[in-house]
Amino acid sequence: MSYSQEFREFVVGKIHGGMSRSSAMDFFNISRDSVYKWMKKHKETGSVLDIKRKQYKTRKISSQRLLEEIENRPDATLQELAEHFSCTHVAVWRRLKNLKITRKKNHALRREK
Repeated sequence: MSYSQEFREFVVGKIHGGMSRSSAMDFFNISRDSVYKWMKKHKETGSVLDIKRKQYKTRKISSQRLLEEIENRPDATLQELAEHFSCTHVAVWRRLKNLKITRKKNHALRREK
């Protein structure tokens, strides 16, 4: 849950005004980690603004390029695709899994019972 800037400032102000951290946590129903992060940020910068969120890496293999490569080379192995995209075969496999593309199935090789 993300709290607004005004709410964060209000809670920090109440704590600086004499309210204990534990009573602020109970009264406002917020986690201990949130209060301590806000207090630390306020002490460092004077504001609780700009609490950074985790940044995720961009995908190395774009869906469009991978689908084009599979169309051009339908018999390419995961290792060959990985070499083409300069990554590991596991990364290619995961990307294909996200795209709902499963392994090749050769129904002609099934044994007759």
